[in-house]
Amino acid sequence: MEVLLEILLRIVLEPVLTLFAEPVAEDIETNGRIPKWARVLLLILFFLVFASMLLLIIIGSVVLAIGPSDEKNLGLILLLTGIGLFVAYIIFIIVRVNRKNARVKRIMASPSKYSSARVALRRIVHVVIDRPLGSAHPEHSDIVYELNYGFVPDVMGGDGEAQDAYVLGVDEPISEFDGVVIAVIHRLDDNEDKWVVAPSGYQATDEEIIEKTMFQEKYFKTELIR
Repeated sequence: MEVLLEILLRIVLEPVLTLFAEPVAEDIETNGRIPKWARVLLLILFFLVFASMLLLIIIGSVVLAIGPSDEKNLGLILLLTGIGLFVAYIIFIIVRVNRKNARVKRIMASPSKYSSARVALRRIVHVVIDRPLGSAHPEHSDIVYELNYGFVPDVMGGDGEAQDAYVLGVDEPISEFDGVVIAVIHRLDDNEDKWVVAPSGYQATDEEIIEKTMFQEKYFKTELIR
């Protein structure tokens, strides 16, 4: 029964959780198990989503079958809405599963890189800023830093030097910063990754991270790991 519940929650509810509680969904994917405290929320989401779809289908079918002729159009609308939502949700589940399978294949293709990146995610780090917001690259003056950029002194990067890091969520030049690693930019044509560090609780989409770091990462072939 426990295994069945785990499968049901993971397949059916994780996509819903991705929409309404992304940090919990990321924790589930990282740790491989649904926390007990999240199961109540998941069950509530389950009943809200599927009970709504089922109710629409049942009411629409009843009205369409035995309702007054002037209400049959309403019944048809309710029925089609319920079916449409159900089909859309199934498609969403399929897309999520395919994306996860693709990510697993990438990890298997380069296990050392991805495993180190996974260890870094959600880690609290101290960043020393040596290239503050608005400064120019020391060797390429045409590159102006649109973010505070520095290094984590107690972590060695792939190039044998301190791990480099972008700082998001700070709109003024700073000299140091304590924050959480929210993403890792994996350079496919270089020997080091770049950590993306932000204040605790800071939310940013993949697109936002890519856009904010594009001023420098546009010169490399990269992949965002979260």
